[in-house]
Amino acid sequence: MSSSTYEQLWRDSRSIAGGLQRLGIAAGDRVALMLPTGKDYFHAFFGVLLTGAVPVPLYPPARLSQIEDHVRRHTGILRNAGAVVLITMNEMRRVAALLLAHAPTLRRIATNEQLRAQHTVPLTATSSAASTALLQYTSGSTGQPKGVALSHANIIANISALGSALKVTGARCTSGCRSS
Repeated sequence: MSSSTYEQLWRDSRSIAGGLQRLGIAAGDRVALMLPTGKDYFHAFFGVLLTGAVPVPLYPPARLSQIEDHVRRHTGILRNAGAVVLITMNEMRRVAALLLAHAPTLRRIATNEQLRAQHTVPLTATSSAASTALLQYTSGSTGQPKGVALSHANIIANISALGSALKVTGARCTSGCRSS
């Protein structure tokens, strides 16, 4: 994955948030993300958060031979979450169309490119520590995937605990940094 600046993350996430709001996405709506890990995923994830909506991460299918199982599991997640939009990449549009046909709450499939093309400046929503930050689902390897709602406070507590355990500081490393 290539590097990105905070400015690029902010700009692209706001652009995606504007596109989502233009589609009618509002605070509390569920937006599924079926993207591989990379810049597009992070831009979409933070774009969803900027609207006050709730991201629902889904993994893209790994193998075409497992597409039937993939669609079954993801349809269950989309129904359970009540996702109204699915953000994916062009290569996954056929799979996304199958999901759209089986998930009654799903109204729209979009790509980051389509959302950015709206050129809409978003109205940034505010969230409380107790509000839902994301819905995380199990892999469903032993049954139907089960979801857990994680609040913003849960996420911050996790990040803080990891930072403490790893002895992360606010010091900036400019070159030749090594862990001790």
